[in-house]
Amino acid sequence: MDTHTTVLTRSPYQILKITRWAGDNEIKERYFQLVKQYNPEYFPDEFIEIRTAYDLLKEPSSRATADIENFAASPPYYHSDFPDFPQQTLSLFKLNQEIKTLCGDHEPEQLKGEPREQVLHSMRGIALYQAFHGNPDEARTFWRHILAMNPDDSESKKNLACTFWNEGFEAALQERYDESEKLFQQVLEHGLKNGAIYINLSLSCEKQGKKAEADECWKTVLDSYRQELKSNPDNKYLQALIVAIHKYTGGKYLEGNQSAADGLGSSAGSAKELGYACIQKGNWKQAVEALEQALRENEGDVDVLCQLGWAYLNTNQQNRAFHMWNLALKKAPGRSQVSDHLIRGYTIFGKRLKDQRIFNQALVQFKNALKYDPDNVDLRLHLADTFFQMRNFSAAMQEYQRVLDVEPRNKVARQGIRESKRLGGMR
Repeated sequence: MDTHTTVLTRSPYQILKITRWAGDNEIKERYFQLVKQYNPEYFPDEFIEIRTAYDLLKEPSSRATADIENFAASPPYYHSDFPDFPQQTLSLFKLNQEIKTLCGDHEPEQLKGEPREQVLHSMRGIALYQAFHGNPDEARTFWRHILAMNPDDSESKKNLACTFWNEGFEAALQERYDESEKLFQQVLEHGLKNGAIYINLSLSCEKQGKKAEADECWKTVLDSYRQELKSNPDNKYLQALIVAIHKYTGGKYLEGNQSAADGLGSSAGSAKELGYACIQKGNWKQAVEALEQALRENEGDVDVLCQLGWAYLNTNQQNRAFHMWNLALKKAPGRSQVSDHLIRGYTIFGKRLKDQRIFNQALVQFKNALKYDPDNVDLRLHLADTFFQMRNFSAAMQEYQRVLDVEPRNKVARQGIRESKRLGGMR
């Protein structure tokens, strides 16, 4: 059964009913639970969707790609006071009674010692209950009360931030991106900062067309994962995340030797894909860096040679560009696509020179291109026009005539001959 061509309409995490924070074992266990529930014989569509989601998440590279293209739900609420939560439900009535009994006629803030700690314990339970039952405002009220009594309660700080995260996630799923952006900002303001929340913020900004804000967030995402990778340099998932972000953003944040530092040198395939992504985004400098890395890993890759040629041409390294294309032609002399790169390269460079009125060099480029395609009408017209602008009307007429030999009705060539005769004083 082929699952590779299946396009998911939901996040793979939603399909497997797990959070982004699930570990490899949890993902695997959940997958086996679901395939038992959805037998492929009776539920073929559901099974394919589940299998596709699992295939995406079991490999670091595909999981990383999914993680930067989808909004992340909040981490689970912290609940060390209630280790069996949420499997073991909390009783709101019981928790309130505990607080009432402990406080008596006093306010919780007036208590000291063990009674105070027991009240805080019950308040944490109420906050968890409210958050778990979709009452974030009530949950936040209790967590703020807890923090007023114990500012060093790190779990309550994180849980308070998680309420904003969950609300932002729900808003994003409903395409209320302006609201999700504000809520994700609240998460940061409450001190919960990691790569995932910055990805959420980046995506929210992108969806609203806020390019500058999104760019800043992506930079922060990269910095966050780079710091994590320093502490855990062998983590394949972190490496894949960094590569995936570079691909997604077209490599615009690659500078200097950053490709090697970000783990791109460990895989020619990753560097090649990144280079292509940079080209698609028009980030030519970064494309050069990535494709040079790919070429070092596989010197015989003709496709990389051809694309590197374009990256060089668009960074004003013309000699290197044509060297790449000629090298590709030597390695694959029978591939017409390779000579097409040379023809287009010479043509584009020739047009640039012609526009700058560097006519003699422009002629050289057009003639080089014609060696590979002598009957190319557009090239002949460029050559003729260059001669015309040089006021070499005799040579211009010859080229226009060659166009007419191929296309007798070509209006541009006919007009060119008439103008050349008139301006050159010829009959």
